[in-house]
Amino acid sequence: MILKMFGCIVLLFFLSFGGAAQVVPLPRVGTIKDYPATGLMTGCGNLYFYRSSQATPADGSTYVFISRGDGSNAWMNLSGRDVRLRQIRSSANRSRFEYRSGDLRISVVIEPFKPENASVAEADPMMRMRITLRRGRAMKVIRAVGDSDC
Repeated sequence: MILKMFGCIVLLFFLSFGGAAQVVPLPRVGTIKDYPATGLMTGCGNLYFYRSSQATPADGSTYVFISRGDGSNAWMNLSGRDVRLRQIRSSANRSRFEYRSGDLRISVVIEPFKPENASVAEADPMMRMRITLRRGRAMKVIRAVGDSDC
């Protein structure tokens, strides 16, 4: 009888703690390493974004998100690797995009803005971006700014 009770306690312990899913941390968001390999060096209407805290990139060395203007062919550097994101949804006005990369969900929200104390002409609009990474209950938000070519 005691042996059966002990066996039940061990089984309950294993089911409660031993079989619990391990928490996988969210990836580190880095700068895109091989910009030419993305195929986004040609064409017009591509979106280029760099972290809000960094200076404007002149050579593409600090981009954290790039894609076509419609959100397709989107790329980010996740945990040191350039990754093409799978687009699963976009809004009609092209201001919100949803992506997946494995079990990672990525949402991107874009809005126009004019930087303070900057002489940005009407023909050269800038955009602000909020990139939200989610895996399970874990969430990370990256703020970026950028624009579109052509």
